[in-house]
Amino acid sequence: MASQEPQSPPPGSPIDPLDESGCYTLHNELSLKQVFTNREVDLIERLQAFARSDNTAITRDVFNALAQGFRGLGSIATALEAYPSLHDRARLGGIVRSAETLMRNLLQAGEHGLEWVLPTKGLLSRTFGIAKVNFWTSLRYALKPSEEPAALELRAAVREAIEEAVYTRLAEELYASFVTSSVMDIEVKRRAIVQIMELWEGRVGFATYRFCPLLRSAWVARCRAPRVFGTMMGASEIASLLFQDCDARFVEWFTGVDHESSQVQAFEEFVFDLAFEDLESVRQRMAEYGRDAVGPDEVARFLGFPKGTLRPLLEDPKALYSSFRRRRVKAQYRTSLRMPGPKRTAESYVLEGLLISGDEDDRPPEERGR
Repeated sequence: MASQEPQSPPPGSPIDPLDESGCYTLHNELSLKQVFTNREVDLIERLQAFARSDNTAITRDVFNALAQGFRGLGSIATALEAYPSLHDRARLGGIVRSAETLMRNLLQAGEHGLEWVLPTKGLLSRTFGIAKVNFWTSLRYALKPSEEPAALELRAAVREAIEEAVYTRLAEELYASFVTSSVMDIEVKRRAIVQIMELWEGRVGFATYRFCPLLRSAWVARCRAPRVFGTMMGASEIASLLFQDCDARFVEWFTGVDHESSQVQAFEEFVFDLAFEDLESVRQRMAEYGRDAVGPDEVARFLGFPKGTLRPLLEDPKALYSSFRRRRVKAQYRTSLRMPGPKRTAESYVLEGLLISGDEDDRPPEERGR
């Protein structure tokens, strides 16, 4: 007997997120794999099983978070599908639109005019990325009251999903910073645009663990490695990053003898999560007081911060995104006023090298092709 096709619910009927068919009707029928990556689909199915396992306040909250997320993310994914590919060529009012004209417009826009030349698909892609962070965050809240082993395992998995969604947004922001940079080489800008167009085009399936794993490794390590000031020479912090499974190539990038001091300064900002000016002030105070090493509370006191301000861990990946934005703004400020200190972020230096080498797939050779 032939299997029946999933039936569309009547207008206004609620979407059942536990429907095992995996198809939910919004403006058109979407499967989970059209809204989530393969890894996310596996997690969604585990959450569905958890929500079906019992009838408690927690399982009902998980159910509701899934239902709302499916509706919202599905609507944005449907809108993304409604727009043509960024690689298509079309004529409108005598004007040709293509990937080439999009690249030219992005190059000419500059930082303050970028949003007016972004394709609608790019804007929807950004919205989708932020909405996905909110979706996973709502599930984390739904699971938080439970200390059952199954809920704890799901919370850990949801945390990883939040990280991946934030890192994807961070990768997009990093590429966009290349496009709007006033000092970046034009060829590097072009290569960055190619990559960001691929992200916009395939946002639903984009995953940084495949796209830029070297940077992702550094971001994960920075969130999980404790911030230890010590001698302020960076040795213990580098060891901490390596201990947290950071790809050694990221650290080696900044410890080689051929790198300029501005790159090392950018790496220190990344490691300590403090601006170059603050780090210089702390070192000056250490010299004045004859101190060989300092802790977070002393650093906070030197800088006039309230005690406890300098948390040992960033923990929330959104805090890392905010850190990147702060470091980038500081770098732009120094560039415009020709002040000492790094003119770029650590991530920017590494990604530029990858783009110049044409090695965007930055996994070690033995891992490629998997």
